[in-house]
Amino acid sequence: MEIEMRLLEEWKANNDLLKFYEDLKQKRFAHFLTIQTAFLAFFALLAKDALGTLTMVSLTALVLIAIPPLIISFYFIRVDTRSRAFVDTTNTRLLLIEEEWKRLSPDSHFSTYQQLFAVLSRHDGDTVEKYLGARKLKDDPFKRLAQSKSAHASEHAILRMFWWLWIVLASVAALIHLIWHMVKGFGTIS
Repeated sequence: MEIEMRLLEEWKANNDLLKFYEDLKQKRFAHFLTIQTAFLAFFALLAKDALGTLTMVSLTALVLIAIPPLIISFYFIRVDTRSRAFVDTTNTRLLLIEEEWKRLSPDSHFSTYQQLFAVLSRHDGDTVEKYLGARKLKDDPFKRLAQSKSAHASEHAILRMFWWLWIVLASVAALIHLIWHMVKGFGTIS
């Protein structure tokens, strides 16, 4: 009984830690999107101004404004990768606790994370069918949903998309700036 209580307390603590970290990760992602959207709006306003009246100042500003969100994207990609490692480690620890519990107390263990992992990560057909049978819904979309990519992968793809977006925008702005200098001359300031 003492071992079961220790395992239960450890499971609860790890589960709470996982929920906290997932919530923190979601908030961080929302902040990232807010920051990137603001920079994108500012870039669009500068681009509208720069393309309306081509000047060295407006073209330089257009190139320079892409640098901070590019750095921010790089930072968030690294933080997201580390966060996913933490979440996956905590998930694995929960799996290990459940395995130890099953080995020590086969009559009183539960396998919440074993089953979730079987459905969401391994896409185990038998476990998915077991869940479908328990749900008993007509035209249940659960099987399709269980086979979808994880939110972590989608979020990371969005982070990488912004990274590449800012590289492309900075490159295009620098190219326009260079072409302007080639047409107007490198010594011209207007």
